[in-house]
Amino acid sequence: MTSTPPEQSVWPAFPDYQPPAFSPPPASPSLPPDLPRRRRMSVFRIVCGVLWGAIALICAAGAVGEWLVGIPGGAVLCAVIALGSGWYDYRVWTYRSRRLIV
Repeated sequence: MTSTPPEQSVWPAFPDYQPPAFSPPPASPSLPPDLPRRRRMSVFRIVCGVLWGAIALICAAGAVGEWLVGIPGGAVLCAVIALGSGWYDYRVWTYRSRRLIV
C-alpha cells in the first residue's frame, strides 16, 4: 500500500484527544433605536486635548516649583493658568467646546 501513516498527535500524552469543534461567538445584541450614536473623535481633537493637558500639567508643576522657590505671585498665576487649561481640556474631551484652539 502507498497510503501515508496517520498523523502524530499534537498532544502525545493524550493520543485520543480531539480539540472541540469551532463554534462562532454569539451575536451581540444591537443597540436599541432610541440611543444616540457615539461620536467619533477626530485626530485634531485628540491632539488639542493632549496639548491642553500638557499645558495644564506644566503650569501646575510650575506653580508648585515657584511656591517652593518663594515666588507666590508667579505660583498663583501658574495655578490659575493650570486650572483654566485643565478645565478647557475637560471640555475638549467631552465635546463641550466649540473651538479647540482658543
